[in-house]
Parts: sequence; structure tokens; C-alpha cells
Amino acid sequence: LVLGAVLIVAEIFVPGVFILWVGIAALATAGVAVLFPSLGAWILLFFAIVTVLTAFVGTKVYMMITSAPSTLNELAQQLVGKRGVCIARLDAPEIRIRIDGVEWAALADGDIDIGDPVVVLRFQDAKPVVRSA
Repeated sequence: LVLGAVLIVAEIFVPGVFILWVGIAALATAGVAVLFPSLGAWILLFFAIVTVLTAFVGTKVYMMITSAPSTLNELAQQLVGKRGVCIARLDAPEIRIRIDGVEWAALADGDIDIGDPVVVLRFQDAKPVVRSA
């Protein structure tokens, strides 16, 4: 019982989560040992089985929780259709634009001069592609 608690507390200080599953298995084994003291050495087999099960199930649950859908492209999708203004011309077709107070390196789809209003059409090579609005 104490070993299980120590392992779970140790998990706080160790990177990863494997010790947590061993700690849970130790707590479960301690509970079974208290309820069934006549198991003797079989309790070690129980501990091994529960350790494997908790590690397998726990890892699956941990992966489901931590592998949330990527939000990488959400900003790009939110910018499509937004309007801004050209603030600098660089080497064609690259320009600098400002949308909602944020400056972006962008690709011009057509001739755009400084001060022209622009609208975002899509993203290409991680840059917004804009045309005159």
C-alpha cells in the first residue's frame, strides 16, 4: 500500500507517466492482499497482470487525452475572407499586410500597391494569398 502511494507521488517528479500505472497496480494489489491474505505468492502474479493492464489501458487513455486535434490550421482558416491593407511591397509577389492590427508576410495575387485594401483568398506555403479588395 505504501509502495503504491510512493510510486504515485514519485510520478509528480519524474517525466512521463509510466510510474503512475505501476503505482495504481501496487495499490490494487495491496487491496486484494488485504481482502484475500491466503493468496501468498499468487499475489505477485496478480501484481504483474494488473501492472500490464494498467500500463496498457492507461497509455491508451493518456494518448487520447494528450493527442487533441491540431489547431495549427485554424488560424489560417479564420483569416480566409478577412480584409486588411498592404503596408509594404517586397520582392514580387511578396508583400506585407496588416489584418486586425497584426502584420503578415503575404503573397499578392495580382498588382497591389501600398495602402490598397486586400482580402485573404487562401494560404500557400504558410503565407496568406491576397488580392485587391
